[in-house]
Amino acid sequence: MKHSKSRTPVRPRASGLLQVPRLLWRTGVVASLAAAVSALCAYYTPAPASPEADSVRADSILQEALETPDAELGSTIALPPAGAQEILPAPGNPVRAGESLRFSVQYGVIKAGSAWLEVPEIKEYNGHTAYALVARAESNGFFSSIYKVRNRIESMWDKDSLYSLRYAENRREGKFRAKSEMLFDYPNLQARYDNGKVYPIPPQVQDALSSFYYTRFQALPVGGSIVFDYHASRKSQPLEVKILGRERVKVPAGTFDCIAIEPILKAGGIFKNKGRLVIWITNDERRIPVLMKSKVLIGSISVVLQEAKFAG
Repeated sequence: MKHSKSRTPVRPRASGLLQVPRLLWRTGVVASLAAAVSALCAYYTPAPASPEADSVRADSILQEALETPDAELGSTIALPPAGAQEILPAPGNPVRAGESLRFSVQYGVIKAGSAWLEVPEIKEYNGHTAYALVARAESNGFFSSIYKVRNRIESMWDKDSLYSLRYAENRREGKFRAKSEMLFDYPNLQARYDNGKVYPIPPQVQDALSSFYYTRFQALPVGGSIVFDYHASRKSQPLEVKILGRERVKVPAGTFDCIAIEPILKAGGIFKNKGRLVIWITNDERRIPVLMKSKVLIGSISVVLQEAKFAG
């Protein structure tokens, strides 16, 4: 009696959209909001009847997104006149405990998930009065069925002198899991990682999340830039933030007069000079982010303010 040989099933090739979630969440959405780095989207997709149906639907959604016109990033920003010098004064207290900002994360017409920037409390930490800063990002139901994302970033940030004391990440991206923590040892000018390794830092350095909050506190020269020290991924380097100009921006949370800013890393780090991130912050005493757009290889990611809550 002959026995037929069993065959290992051939795994079907992933459709185009199956690659999008990986690219989408690994191209700086959380890190930029850190920033920016960023409630779940009200986007519902019925479960497909079969893997073949899933593939057909995925490819059609991808095609729709890729065919959506995408204006040049920042092309609508009103630039200052040539030779004009204007410096927006530093606000008194733009960041306060109880601030909670909820965003949708979108790739073209596709709503991929949600992100939050939060300042849940001010507390004592190792002898410092510190802001607790939190950035979270979650893929929505449809994207989670393909590539689930649950990312959380925390920073302890000195309230009086505005520098980072502790930075931690808890990342889930598909099957990838990672937790990490670094503590800033200023007497020895070292960043101490949870694997026991240490790396040199300058005094009063910013981390990937606190960098954005630090910018909110600064005087901003329109058409110019500010530069400060930044540490991430075992490296310390200058981070330049360009102040591009003004624009009135309408998002679900409201319509705001904004200042557009763009962080630039000279080498390495989050964007490595291969992508762009423009952030629109309100031109008022709070300077909250209302829109973030990141230009990446496969298109443009938008992080759009849905709701802003403040204590008191």
